[in-house]
Amino acid sequence: MTSDEHPSVTSFMTSSARYYGNSAKNKDMTFLVQFQNINDMKCNGGMQDNNNSSNNNQKYGKEIKTLVRLFGDSITEEELKQKIEKHHGNIETVIRDLIQQSIEKESKSEEKSKANELKNVEQVKKKKNHFILFHISLVNEISGGNKSVQKETEKTGIGETKPGINLQGYCSNEICLASKAKLPVWINIGFNNITFTSNKTSFSCPDCKKPTITSIVKAMFYNSEHSICASGDSIPLKDNNYQCSYSIKSELSYELKANKIRQHAKSIEDLRERSESAMNSIEIRNL
Repeated sequence: MTSDEHPSVTSFMTSSARYYGNSAKNKDMTFLVQFQNINDMKCNGGMQDNNNSSNNNQKYGKEIKTLVRLFGDSITEEELKQKIEKHHGNIETVIRDLIQQSIEKESKSEEKSKANELKNVEQVKKKKNHFILFHISLVNEISGGNKSVQKETEKTGIGETKPGINLQGYCSNEICLASKAKLPVWINIGFNNITFTSNKTSFSCPDCKKPTITSIVKAMFYNSEHSICASGDSIPLKDNNYQCSYSIKSELSYELKANKIRQHAKSIEDLRERSESAMNSIEIRNL
């Protein structure tokens, strides 16, 4: 320590803090501060003459230089002078204030970085989806009356099919790319019980995220025990095949139920027969 450095600053640097400075490419600062024997630190209680800023600057010149070396990248010399005046010359309080300021700044930077990463992931997924839609729309336009191409694109849909109830419909949002490309979209309901009228729905579109799926044309049950019943039917149709699809007629009301598949075999022999029957089913043969 030089003879004119403030004792509290020197004590802070030598026994009460460890500081890892900036690298040439990284402007972040990390501080590990462990205040020991704070009561033993000798800090000036306040400035004697607030009207004489020149004397104050001379009085705390060494402290300011020391603090600039520690916090120079996050605060200017003029700001340091203002903080010292604000805390009436209490260097310990100034140091605490600067460290807290650095921690808060780093925390905000990390939160902003995480938010940007999440936003970028969503943008990439959306761009990929839009590229697929644009490509299909372009193929439809070029192919014109080519029925073989149109037949293939009719099988293409937006969204995912998952275990349980899956509904296929069309988006009515004019600015949605799925709507512009006239592509059906899949909506996963999961294991649930639902009732709807085919042309009076408001499901959320997986592309534009708006409740604009206003018509349902198909229902598919995937890996579930299920039942489907249309208005006018006295008995619901039940099944537990790996995958079953049903056409949905306009203006009819439907009740759909889907549960996780359970083991119904009563014995080993019964289980063997059920397994053989399932393996010989049309659905498995068509896979």
